[in-house]
Amino acid sequence: MIITINSTKLLFLYRSFFFKNTKFKTNNKYLKNITNALNIKNKKERITYVYDEAIKEINNYYREDLCQFIDRKCIVQRTTNSNNIDGCCYKCSICTDKGCPSNNLACKLIYCKTAIGNMKKLNFNNIIILKCLSIPQRLVILSDFFVTREEIIEDTNKGLLITICKYLLKNIKLKK
Repeated sequence: MIITINSTKLLFLYRSFFFKNTKFKTNNKYLKNITNALNIKNKKERITYVYDEAIKEINNYYREDLCQFIDRKCIVQRTTNSNNIDGCCYKCSICTDKGCPSNNLACKLIYCKTAIGNMKKLNFNNIIILKCLSIPQRLVILSDFFVTREEIIEDTNKGLLITICKYLLKNIKLKK
């Protein structure tokens, strides 16, 4: 069966098992990546595709490294002559002297006032491709900070409950 998609209103339904053997198509250029995502029937492959498309959308929206890292210092740390490194919010263990090597969607959506300036901020809900994922999957992606792309995709594939348990155990070990 082939279904033509003209809007995003029924995405919650199209993701269900009822449409497992359905091929989606669209004539709308705006919805092309959504139909591509819905046509990927393997869960992990779909998550990977959606995640990569969302990162592309964020990068195209801002078209630059907002934090402007130089020698592991963001714009705020350089202008205030701070001794801190790896960004102004937290110390990220994966940050390098060339900025962040990870394409972490959660980190990309948190911007300090100085870095974003007068730009219009891109909101998580404005990234329509993410609606191809379930709400628990979106929650995992939105809350998985300071980790690599591969870890985020793996956590999203495992599910919300397992990811929450993983972080609780990690925090318990850190407090000891």
